[in-house]
Order: sequence, then structure tokens, then C-alpha cells
Amino acid sequence: MTISTRKDKGWIGVTPLSAQPEPLHLARLKGVLGERWPTTSLLDMLKEAALRTRCTDCFTSLTVRENLSPAVLQHRLLLCLLGLGTNTGLRRVSAGNPEVG
Repeated sequence: MTISTRKDKGWIGVTPLSAQPEPLHLARLKGVLGERWPTTSLLDMLKEAALRTRCTDCFTSLTVRENLSPAVLQHRLLLCLLGLGTNTGLRRVSAGNPEVG
């Protein structure tokens, strides 16, 4: 991380992390999920898990006023999980979802 005295490219710069190695049993898990639900996407599975566990309700704003509806916030959080969890990246996930803007 670097802290700059010039604001032209931002005050703080963060060095990108290298991709982590794939977990040991991930290929096997993907195979089992693909056999059981061949046409279900990872985002659909994340969304279903979030709806059942209500885990996205734990995310609240630090400000007094909420700017996003709970549905929009949940949608964006799930897209963030997808982008980070699959090493797709937030920029690519948001590019494929114009409503996120």
C-alpha cells in the first residue's frame, strides 16, 4: 500500500493481490454440484442460501439514512460475493449487470 501526496490518481494505492490457489476439494465439489444441478448458476445458489439464512440482513449502513432498498443492497452484495469468490472481479461483474451502475 502506498500513500501519495498527489491526488491525481487518488491518495491511497493498493497493490493488487495475486490469485490464491484453488482449494483442495473445490474441483470435486464443483463436479458434485454440476451433476446434481447442471443448469443452476453459482449466483442462484448464493441467492437461495442468502434468502434462506437472511445473512444479508446483517449489512447495515454506517450513516443515519439508508440510500439503497434492502432488495438492491442484497443484489449488490450477492454480485460482490460472486465477483470475489470466483476471481472474476468486481469490475467485470458490474460490467455484466448494467443496473448496478
